[in-house]
Amino acid sequence: MKAPSLYTDEKTNQRLTFGSMLGSHSGVFPDEQVAYYLRNENRSQLPELLSLVAHLGRDQRIALKESAQTDSPLITIPSELAQREEKFWKDEYGITANFARLQIPRQPFGYKARFCLMHEKVAQSAEFFFQSDKKAYGGKVWKFTEKSLDDCEMTHKHIGTFGCWLPDEQEAPDGCLGKDMSSPINLHTVAVRELGWTTTTVPMRQLFGRAYWREHGVHPDQTVVTFCADSSLPDDEVPCVLFYPRYGTINVLRRGVLDADDNVRFRRAVLSLKPS
Repeated sequence: MKAPSLYTDEKTNQRLTFGSMLGSHSGVFPDEQVAYYLRNENRSQLPELLSLVAHLGRDQRIALKESAQTDSPLITIPSELAQREEKFWKDEYGITANFARLQIPRQPFGYKARFCLMHEKVAQSAEFFFQSDKKAYGGKVWKFTEKSLDDCEMTHKHIGTFGCWLPDEQEAPDGCLGKDMSSPINLHTVAVRELGWTTTTVPMRQLFGRAYWREHGVHPDQTVVTFCADSSLPDDEVPCVLFYPRYGTINVLRRGVLDADDNVRFRRAVLSLKPS
């Protein structure tokens, strides 16, 4: 006969079960870290540690084991992420790839991030992603030029096959300083570049948009415009991407590098490559 539980509250029992599961996987922590947290003076840090992990995205949690094994800014891509990205590129873009053993940046902390992986064949081609989006979204796309996006002197900083971490939020979150204060400051593209921020290029934003849409069934950036500061256009303009709910279209726009308002936002990226 099963012994009665000390607790009759289902949620309490679930948390106890979850706690025992955490204990059974404590082997992911190095011995020195276990010894550190067992000291009386350090035990108060455990809730902070658990809170930090609880706010990570699934991709970040997958990468934890690899990142715990090294202090390097680069880690070997976990097999689960490599296989997922290989399937994604084959299914979405018809490109066969082998991402096993690829070196990727270690995951960021402090916010929920999604891992995306760019393929070298199309890292410099906004037009490739535009045409693919046109097919995937039933023709509901628009661009600021009748020419190919690759023929309008648009340049992109990041080349090659590379992994990157992007904020896993529907609306691009970056570009407003002091947003909780009475007088927040909206940044323009020139300021973002002078600050040295790494942001999405247009192809990176298009890739993120497809991955987000496939997972959630909705498009990102419906209330703000993602300015792609790591892409450039002539005449002091910058390319941008957004979803226009009124027409249900994914739009590739161009705006001025000094434009700054409540709708101008950026998606900062964590990646390991130097700009081209």
